[in-house]
Amino acid sequence: MVRLNFILKVVCVLFGISLLAITPLVVFNEVYFNTGFKIDVDLASKFGDFFGGFIGTMFSILSVLLLIYTISSQYIEASKNNAKDHFFKMLDYHTENVRGIRVASLEVEKKDVVEEGRRAFVVYKIQFKRLLQAVNEVDLELSLNLSPAAKVDIAYMCFFYGQSETWIEFIQGKLSSHAGGAVIAEAMLEKVNNNDKLKLGRTNQTELSSYFRNMYNAVKMVDGDKYLSQQEKKDLIKIYRAQLSNPELYILFFNLLSRFGKKWKERGYITEYELLTNLPHDYCDGYNPSDYFEISYEEDEIGNWKENA
Repeated sequence: MVRLNFILKVVCVLFGISLLAITPLVVFNEVYFNTGFKIDVDLASKFGDFFGGFIGTMFSILSVLLLIYTISSQYIEASKNNAKDHFFKMLDYHTENVRGIRVASLEVEKKDVVEEGRRAFVVYKIQFKRLLQAVNEVDLELSLNLSPAAKVDIAYMCFFYGQSETWIEFIQGKLSSHAGGAVIAEAMLEKVNNNDKLKLGRTNQTELSSYFRNMYNAVKMVDGDKYLSQQEKKDLIKIYRAQLSNPELYILFFNLLSRFGKKWKERGYITEYELLTNLPHDYCDGYNPSDYFEISYEEDEIGNWKENA
């Protein structure tokens, strides 16, 4: 429809230009044009018939083309507005979803402390960081030589699904894609149980599954819309991206680096819509997002601070 609308626009412009060029040639043609003040009734009658039959018909055709173009443009604009309305509803859901997240403190002693909304992602960040440290320790102790990305995937599976004695077989299944996955799962559970001051084995899938599902569907909906231009798509995703706090971007980065990021990578969303551009440098505990994804940092546009700059 967008391509058809563009073709109609080009046809209307070319047809209009041609008609404007032809009209003077007809009006001032020596057959009909008379510089005298005496009106030749017979010539005027013939000219009227010709002008009405030829030029009038051309204008009628142009009018029909313009009408079709107008209807097509209105349909496209209505479709765009519908897509934008749907997007902003999903954005509202994101806001409500974040606002409704309530996470208890990781510290065992702080039983009554509950973090809500964006503050909950600070707790998520601390928990994931500790689990990533535990994976590094397990890697050294068992001489596994895991890659940085593999460590992230293991830590994220433990962070997302949680760890406990009753849950060990499930986690072992999730880690089976890694060499020694069953042993790693047991070693991670031991690390979690030995840390009696922090609740590192807590699951986070209930809150984060809907959070990331809504985010993915919002990006997918915008990206797949056939009426929005690419710049309009980027502008909408930029609005979504602006809602994410740094701790949210931290968890998003490691989510994308884990196996959960596969469909994001395959569809090119991370690079196309610069999902991680707002992350500060050196924020991800030794992991540099630009080493894994083709991104630029918004921080680079600001530059270093200079007095009296």
